[in-house]
Amino acid sequence: MKEIKVTDITLRESGQLNSTGLSFKEKLEIARLLEKLSVDVIELERMTDKPADAALLRTLAATIRGSALSVPVSLDRIEIDRVWSSLSAAAHPRINIVLPTSTVQMEYFNHMKPKKALELVTDLVSYAVSLCPDVELTAEDATRSERSFLISVICAAIGAGAKTITLCDAAGESLPQELSAFIEEMYTSVPSLSDVVLGVQCRDSLGLSAATALSAVSAGASLLKGTFSGSSGFLSIGQFIQITRARGDALGVTTGLNAGEWQRICRQLEALTGANRGGHSAFGTTVGSATETEAESAALTSDADKLTVRRHITAMGYDVSDEDMEQIYYQFQALAGKKQVYNRDLEALVAETAHQVPPTYRLEDYVINSGSSITATACLRIDHNGSPIQAISIGDGPIDASFLAIEQALGHRYELEDFKIRAVTEGREALGDALVKLRSDGRLYSGHGLSTDIIGAAIRAYLSAVNKIVYEEKNA
Repeated sequence: MKEIKVTDITLRESGQLNSTGLSFKEKLEIARLLEKLSVDVIELERMTDKPADAALLRTLAATIRGSALSVPVSLDRIEIDRVWSSLSAAAHPRINIVLPTSTVQMEYFNHMKPKKALELVTDLVSYAVSLCPDVELTAEDATRSERSFLISVICAAIGAGAKTITLCDAAGESLPQELSAFIEEMYTSVPSLSDVVLGVQCRDSLGLSAATALSAVSAGASLLKGTFSGSSGFLSIGQFIQITRARGDALGVTTGLNAGEWQRICRQLEALTGANRGGHSAFGTTVGSATETEAESAALTSDADKLTVRRHITAMGYDVSDEDMEQIYYQFQALAGKKQVYNRDLEALVAETAHQVPPTYRLEDYVINSGSSITATACLRIDHNGSPIQAISIGDGPIDASFLAIEQALGHRYELEDFKIRAVTEGREALGDALVKLRSDGRLYSGHGLSTDIIGAAIRAYLSAVNKIVYEEKNA
C-alpha cells in the first residue's frame, strides 16, 4: 500500500479564499485544525517584509509541531534569509523555491532566460539547503515547459540538495492519461527523481483534478497539493480522501490523514475561510457517512456547567483554548436561556468564536423599539475594556438604528460594505448568522454574529468587524 503525502495550500491561497482577508487568529486556527487532521505539510503565503508576516510565521513555527511548515520563496537570497529567520524555530521547516519553468512565464514573471534561471536554481537551492534541511523546488507551469529545460532544472535542483520536486499543471488542462505519461517521462529522463519526493499540483479547470491526481500517483508521484475543499480551483483534498476511503484498497493507495475527523472539522474550516456561504459543501456527500440530526444529539439546557459544555465540544472533535472556551460558554448561557442547545448550535458557536480577535468592544445589553407607526429606536450598552458605554439612536428600521447607535458609542463611522443574515440551524428557534463587512483605510473587515434574534446577531457582527479593525490597528 503506497502512502500519499498531502500538502494543504489553503493558507497559501487565503487571499483568494476569503475576499475580506483572514485575521492573524483565523490563520493560526486554520493551521491548528490542519495539523489536527495530520496534514503532512501546511504551505503558507509568501512572506513579505511586513512585521505582521514575520510575527505570524514565528507564531506558527512555535505552535505547529506535527506538520511541516512550508514557505514559498522567489529566486532571491534576501527573501530566503528573511523567511529562515522566522521559520528556523519550526519543528519541521521547509523552504519552497518557486520557479516558473515555461518560457512565457519565466520571461514574463522573472525577466530572465533559461540559462540564467538554471544557474540561479543551482545557487539558491544550495544556499537554502545550507540553512534548512528540507528544501523543495516547485516548477510552475511544468506541463507546458520545454522538456529539455525542465529536465535540466529538476536535475540541477536534486544535485543541489532538494528533497522534494513539485510539478504543476497550472492551466489545469491536462487529461489524466496525459499527466501520467508526463510523470513517466520525467522518471525516465531523470533517474535521480526516484531518490526524492515527487509532488503534483493540479488545477481543476476541467473538473478532472481528482482523476488527474490519481493518474499522477499511479505513474509514481507520492505527494499531492490542494486546498481542503477545492477552493480557488485546486484539487479538493476532501474529495481525494473520500476516494481513498472508498477505493483505496483497489487503487493501492492510502494517506496518513485523520479521515475520521475530516468531515467533522471541515465545517469549521469552511466557516473560517467563508467557503460555505451558499450552503454547498464539498464534503456534503462523504462516502459512508450519515447526517446527524438534532434529535440524535443530546440537548443542553441553561443548567449545564462549563465542564459539561466543554465535554460536548471535545466529543464533537473540537479542541478549543481556555480563552475561547470562556467566550463560547458566555454565548452558550445567553443562547440556553432561550432554547435547548444542540450539537449544531455548539458547532456554530465554536465556528463563530474562531472568527474573533480579543474583544475591545462587547455587547452587554440592547433595547429596540420599532413598529409601523413609530420611528425605530435602538438603545445599546457596550463594554469597552471594562468601561460601559451607552448610546441611543433612531434610524430607518431597527438594524439601521442599532448600527447608528454603535457609531455613536464608538465616536467613529465606518463604511458599511455588506450586510447579510442566514440561518445556520433549523426550526422556529434557529440560530441566525449575521455577516457585516466594514471598510477601513481601503480594506474590508468581516464580522460574524450569532443569535436567535436577528437584530442581536447583526449588532454582534458589527462589533466583531470593529474589533478586528481595532486589533489590526494596534498590532500594525
